[in-house]
Amino acid sequence: MSIYDIRRMQMLLEIQERGTIIAAAEALSLTPSAVSQQIATLEKETGTALLQRIGRRVQLTSAGLIVVESARSILRELDRMQTSVANLTGEPAGRVRLTIFQSAAFALLPAALTYLAEHAPSLTLQVLQIDPETGTSLTRSREYDMVLSEAYPHHHIPEYPELHSELLTEDPLSLIVPSTSTITSIEEAHALPWVLEMEQNTSRIWAINQCRTAGFEPVIRYSANDMITNSNLVKAGFAVTIVPGFILSSLSTTEGLRIVELPGKPCRKIFTAVRRESAANPAIAMVREALHHAVKVAFGEHEADGGRQGRD
Repeated sequence: MSIYDIRRMQMLLEIQERGTIIAAAEALSLTPSAVSQQIATLEKETGTALLQRIGRRVQLTSAGLIVVESARSILRELDRMQTSVANLTGEPAGRVRLTIFQSAAFALLPAALTYLAEHAPSLTLQVLQIDPETGTSLTRSREYDMVLSEAYPHHHIPEYPELHSELLTEDPLSLIVPSTSTITSIEEAHALPWVLEMEQNTSRIWAINQCRTAGFEPVIRYSANDMITNSNLVKAGFAVTIVPGFILSSLSTTEGLRIVELPGKPCRKIFTAVRRESAANPAIAMVREALHHAVKVAFGEHEADGGRQGRD
């Protein structure tokens, strides 16, 4: 009887989620040929076809669906086992792999690492700076253990039943303009040049929608996926932009900038997500605690109401 490789089963699960081998390979940081080879090996081990092509997409066969459902159960049990073993001592130890997006890394990472060094010296935090969508995929596929993610107002993000999310804080969003500017509202920024993140970036899409709600299409003269760079362009007088509080707290100085409130004082929600069966692991809980501490360092003692509430 063959012993199936759980990693290959995970690949099949990812293919089911994404519909194509190329998309699954991208989510797993592998080449499509590597994924195809591993699935071919799994088909040899099971003695049956697990995928069938439907146009440009692939679909799991009946056997493939059985393998995927079994993989989900096995992976959940692995997380339960690791959590149960860790809870025997109750001490946060071992390695936690975290993905974090840029502005959160600027604002939170140094303080979080300092907190862990002081309160959990036996715990190692491995960090990857990457966009929240990819971070979520890496957490679901077990490449990483936790994703620090964001949700902009009125912007839908997928919810996954296998993940446990916890609100970390609410991060205020503001228009920033050069200190020499006299504008007092976003409506008055209609004729000014803008700097925003690259296309398809959630923050860019949200900022453009704010401009449209204010009655104009922004003149986007500069695009960069670095909000510190964008803020420096504003300081230099070349543009205006919308930034979160995380960025303002990370700047060495806000001299040269003026903050203009947006209508309704919007905030983006910042939250962590982990696989549900690992949420009670002491190491996971300690990393979440360290991130809450880092928010206090960044913004003072105030945290968003419900900051320690779990969200299912």
